[in-house]
Amino acid sequence: MIKVIILSGGFNNKKRGITVSVVVATKDRSSYLRDLLKSLLYQEFKNFELIIVDDSENDYHRRMNHAYVRSISSRLKVRLIRNERNIGIPRSLNKGVSVAKGSIVAFTDDDCIAHPSWLSNLVKWYRYRSIGGVGGKVIPIEMDAIWSVKELKEDVDIGRVSWNGDVISNFDLGKGPIIVDCLSGANMSFKREVILEVGGFSPIYKGNSYRFESELSYRIRKLGYKIVYDPEAVILHRRALKGGARIDVYMWNYWLARNHTLFMLRNLDVKFLKLLIFFFKQVSRVARGKRACPYAEPDNWLRVLLMITKGIVDGIKNHVSFRGEELYRLNASPLSTEVIEAELFEDIRAGKAH
Repeated sequence: MIKVIILSGGFNNKKRGITVSVVVATKDRSSYLRDLLKSLLYQEFKNFELIIVDDSENDYHRRMNHAYVRSISSRLKVRLIRNERNIGIPRSLNKGVSVAKGSIVAFTDDDCIAHPSWLSNLVKWYRYRSIGGVGGKVIPIEMDAIWSVKELKEDVDIGRVSWNGDVISNFDLGKGPIIVDCLSGANMSFKREVILEVGGFSPIYKGNSYRFESELSYRIRKLGYKIVYDPEAVILHRRALKGGARIDVYMWNYWLARNHTLFMLRNLDVKFLKLLIFFFKQVSRVARGKRACPYAEPDNWLRVLLMITKGIVDGIKNHVSFRGEELYRLNASPLSTEVIEAELFEDIRAGKAH
């Protein structure tokens, strides 16, 4: 059932003082990033900075990313952070959070385009102290009709974790704001102080980083904050076929199973019953030849099932082997040693950065 927004009290009269840091992790998608940067120039909400964390492995994309960032630096406050090695989405976003100056941190993907009202429709909710996070609609722009067209329904679950552990997305649907369990990684924002309080994005969600954003939302909700989904805060998602977290379709299914297993064992009750249900649902999906990977169709469904099984087993092993919350927490001090400091903004303008 949809949870309609009903908020009262706890009004924050300092709305005018809200500042936003937009953090984007990018990997080998310079042409896509260029279009995202252009869209951010036309945001109605102006009080924000942009932090690009470059996780690219290809020197060409690194050079182009620098050129694109430099081209907008006279019109937008922007920082560029270059990872010395590929470290993945959660750690890259944690780097951005560690240097962010805004009271709100918003996230989107490098293959997205932001609607001009995107930030303004996110920020308006933070006048309520009970709100810890806000996200919005992610509209896919792609040729594959299977992934672009859904049956429109009046009453549909969005951003909800169901009784059996499934995470119901439907982030391209919805007509009005609702309270949700989690948000899309392509369109989400949180109070920076709350992100730091829960320890940032967990680095245990590796590979395709499946479920890294779901866990952060879950941990923020455990602190008593509400998470809002507002479909008026729109991001257009082109779903690039290469770069970013794109990997082999069989490994994608492995990481789906491994990371979702960790998410369930970390956050849900009646863990192993839900894990068993998850396994049999995956078996059913494979038997019907229904793909989960949004950008590739597997040729060998038996191999898909084997990779899913291995992912579940490894997820259980990883969960058992983890000891201590330090494996899940953001530590800003060690991260800062790998960060090209905020002064890079001035270096970019002067043409000194390389």
